[in-house]
Amino acid sequence: MGSAGLSDGLGSRPEADSRPCDPGAMLWNAARSLAADRYTMDALGMASSVLMERAAVCVAAQLERLALPGVGAIEVLCGPGNNGGDGFALARILGGRGYAVSATQCGGRPTSSTVEQIELARAHGVRVRALHDGLPNDVSPGTVVVDALLGTGSCGAPRGALVAAIAWTHAHRMPTLAIDLPTGVDPDTGRVAGVVIHAQRTVTFQRSKPGLHITPGRGHAGAVVVADIGIVSSDSGYDAELLTGRGVANQVAALCSGRCATHKHRRGHLGILGGGRGTPGAAVLAGTAALRCGTGIVTILSDDAEVRSQLLATRPELMVASRSRVGDPGTFDALVVGPGLTDAASHHRLADLYTSDPRPAVWDASALDHVPFGTQPSASRCLTPHPGEAARLMRRLTGDPWTPAQVQMERRAVVERLAEATAAVVLLKGGGTLIAASGMPLAICPVGSSHLATAGTGDCLSGAVGTWLTMGMDSFRAAQAAAYVHALAGESAARRFPGVVALDVAQQLGPVVAGLSQFRPEAAPSYAGAWGDLRLPRYVYG
Repeated sequence: MGSAGLSDGLGSRPEADSRPCDPGAMLWNAARSLAADRYTMDALGMASSVLMERAAVCVAAQLERLALPGVGAIEVLCGPGNNGGDGFALARILGGRGYAVSATQCGGRPTSSTVEQIELARAHGVRVRALHDGLPNDVSPGTVVVDALLGTGSCGAPRGALVAAIAWTHAHRMPTLAIDLPTGVDPDTGRVAGVVIHAQRTVTFQRSKPGLHITPGRGHAGAVVVADIGIVSSDSGYDAELLTGRGVANQVAALCSGRCATHKHRRGHLGILGGGRGTPGAAVLAGTAALRCGTGIVTILSDDAEVRSQLLATRPELMVASRSRVGDPGTFDALVVGPGLTDAASHHRLADLYTSDPRPAVWDASALDHVPFGTQPSASRCLTPHPGEAARLMRRLTGDPWTPAQVQMERRAVVERLAEATAAVVLLKGGGTLIAASGMPLAICPVGSSHLATAGTGDCLSGAVGTWLTMGMDSFRAAQAAAYVHALAGESAARRFPGVVALDVAQQLGPVVAGLSQFRPEAAPSYAGAWGDLRLPRYVYG
């Protein structure tokens, strides 16, 4: 991820740098992965059998890291393609190391490369069975399954014999390691169609795949290990970006450097249009989060007496002003619109504010229902819907009866379509938060937990995004930094309190930001790669 410097007051803002800081953050979709395979083999002359051998050695190293000496047996389920070839090579290697291993051939006619691996496995004493011969009904305790059925090149739901093999793993509930990706998970979108393997660990090669980190696929992948087996791409492009602590630290450090000596106005003035009868705390939470992230001044724009009383009682550092001042020229560097903005009267002219206001802004909560489609706002906008709010946006956009559950199944398609329709950065909250902007690679936040699934944490996120907008960070990178820091704050709060509430998360944002601003990327370990050091994979993502 690129970093942006401090903006000089109200001057021009830095453009987004689309390059990730960490090469391991670059994700390849299925088409790019297959193109890299072909380039490595056809243009560079690397034999398919060599890549299979390297892949199998890396997977074997991962299995041995799981303390396999106590395992009763290893069952490798192999499909007809090159993923199956990896599985047969793995069975041969494990058999040579003394493990009780069997390999089952599933699916249609195997490729020539896979046939070669089958013959080698048999020659080395591995028991190779066909699926129609039947998988064992009596599975010994401690048996581990390796899913080598379908790889990145597969599409659609598993069919035929593969369904029976997956059903067998479900019936016996054995620990499972997937090669490349769990069978049934779409590598590009994370969509799950039909039956699917549920893995405790996935070993994928060279670059991770978006579907391993997007709900619902991420729930089937377990811990994801990226192994370097020497696949080379013909270009430096990538299709999605996995946020990393190193990349976010670079952004935050660039903004935080020298901030302690600057005036509060140089640290930004954020206006929050929100807070209403029955929901006064939402604006207070957003404001508290912004202050903890480092905003110099925060003013809540509300005429509600409940909001004012909450400010006096809980957050006297926050300022308050009438909603009529939202358009005051030169007052605010950025806006947050929507937290607790529930009364109908406050929704008047929100669509005009979205289109014509010259300041960058975050739009959240009920304000999302007034975002217009097909217009170009006069400044950057960031939308932060949860799945329910995204479903409402999609119903307005398409006229179809979208539900939150449907959004969760189509998260990538939804976030990218909303970004295009609103000309905004869209941050879709939930497990594996997604950030999309038209013309930019999708960004995925791999950290976070269910502790954030409590009322008010979304308001904290809006305040965090607003902080970095006031300081001059472009909206795409501001959304990424806020998503990552917010997720870490949730995890930190969960370690301190048995029941996390939103204010706990807001309070933890400060320590998290302080920790990131002191991060030194050059001090991070440099791993040789799983092929160079068989017991130390190059990148590991939970």
